[in-house]
Amino acid sequence: MAVTLRTTIIGGSNTVMEPGYLGQMLAAATRQGLNLEIVDNLAVGGTTSAYGLFRLKTSDALDRSDLLIIEYALNDAFIYGDERRQFRHWARIYEGILRYALARNPRLRVCTLIFGARNGSWLSSVPSIDAGIRYLSDWYGAIVVDISRNLIRRFGRDVVQDPTFYADQGHYARPVATAMVADLAIDGLVAGLAVPMSPGSLPSPVDPEHFAEAGVLDVQALFAAASDAPLIEYHNRRFAFTAIDLARHRLDLELSAGRLLGVFHMSAPNVAPLMLARGDSRYHCSLLKAGVRDAKFKFLAAMLPCEFLYGADLLQTAPIERVTLAQATVDATLKIHLAKDNIASVPGTDPVALPLLGLLYSGTLRHFSVVTALPHANSLRAANSA
Repeated sequence: MAVTLRTTIIGGSNTVMEPGYLGQMLAAATRQGLNLEIVDNLAVGGTTSAYGLFRLKTSDALDRSDLLIIEYALNDAFIYGDERRQFRHWARIYEGILRYALARNPRLRVCTLIFGARNGSWLSSVPSIDAGIRYLSDWYGAIVVDISRNLIRRFGRDVVQDPTFYADQGHYARPVATAMVADLAIDGLVAGLAVPMSPGSLPSPVDPEHFAEAGVLDVQALFAAASDAPLIEYHNRRFAFTAIDLARHRLDLELSAGRLLGVFHMSAPNVAPLMLARGDSRYHCSLLKAGVRDAKFKFLAAMLPCEFLYGADLLQTAPIERVTLAQATVDATLKIHLAKDNIASVPGTDPVALPLLGLLYSGTLRHFSVVTALPHANSLRAANSA
């Protein structure tokens, strides 16, 4: 008799791709008598564990799930790398996912799939993010399926370094490589599920400053504070998002013993650059993706990691933290910040929008406000993609 597990998935573009490893993995699971019934696939390309934590906190999917699958290792390695300060910050986010998910649903099984980029450090050295995932997963009794390591062990380095194994730097080639990944993933998941969970409460945290208690400001909260800001709906066959357009507003945050972790937004051809200010430091941040600029996609859900705001103070928390977000204008005093996977905005697009999906922050939100900076008609607009 087949076993059914209601499953929620968070991850990056490898998990979004159709066809891709996920569909092949579901088929392989069925062949092994395991029915993975998808409650919600919350994966979005180009995002990290911070986005996964945000999505879990703005959804009830965990309440309806038996299994949570996480696939962020490749993207997390790209953004956070091996530097000590960035790694510890990442670990607080990742522990936050595990601890939050298990606190919300103590019966939940959690499985992380570790993917590696083409020519990544995992081919010749110990990868920090992968090692951190294994450590934290073991601490919380979660399952880890290290696809990168298993590929090398089973097939050898010559196979994973073959030019045809990857479609590009971060995606396995379809359908052969993705089928190999799918088989390894389901074998590891089935083996992990065979080990019973240890009953009891959550263990003490590895890092007392983990982000399991991170807060969110979603579209609903932002709209309640600025009902004159228009909402924009983005939808296609795969995704449906509602964003709030703050192109004519200013958002002010005041945090106690915390920091801004991520800004989640839509990237569309008319997306305005973001002005992000912390104290006296003010940045011009492009939110444009190459795939949108090149008309490959009409829109993309995206995130702006905010570690750059803190520099050497990333692991420190100030008693009071103030952050401002608004549309960036032409201002020579703004520092240019171009996220690793973004491209410079193309000037001259009119009208512009600043479509936000929400914010993730640590600490305590003491106050936030949305102030109208310019007149704007209240409307609900739609952006469609075939």
